[in-house]
Amino acid sequence: MISRQQFFMLMTIGFVLSVCVTNVMGENLEQYNEGKDGTVYYYYKNSVKRKSGIVNVWTEARFNGKNKEWGKMVDECKKSSKLDSINDCNKLFSRKDLIEINCKDDKCGLIKHVLYDGNLTILYSSSPLLEWDYIIPDSNTDELKNKVCQ
Repeated sequence: MISRQQFFMLMTIGFVLSVCVTNVMGENLEQYNEGKDGTVYYYYKNSVKRKSGIVNVWTEARFNGKNKEWGKMVDECKKSSKLDSINDCNKLFSRKDLIEINCKDDKCGLIKHVLYDGNLTILYSSSPLLEWDYIIPDSNTDELKNKVCQ
């Protein structure tokens, strides 16, 4: 049996480790928007690369259940993936995108996106893309631009 002092020491160590792990895991990820459907949008702060008014950044969308956006991504996964079991797409949890933003011209392009299940297993990964499009005011991408183009 452990003494009261040992118990409190173990509890303190456990607390400190849990806080450190949370901070290490969470300090890189910053939320920039939340959709009406509960999807939460983040960007990885250490992925932001700026050069001559152009910003490249990795983002992540975490779906809150089976909403409209989730359904669109599941359909894309099912159409495009080469999985043994098409049902794996129904385990979709998040989407990560590499986005390029032209801060001066208010344009953006999607370079790549990857779909993950809850265990961070890749369900689908796109080929390199990049089609420039104007950023719609007050959109999710506009919120991201306001964060990373400072």
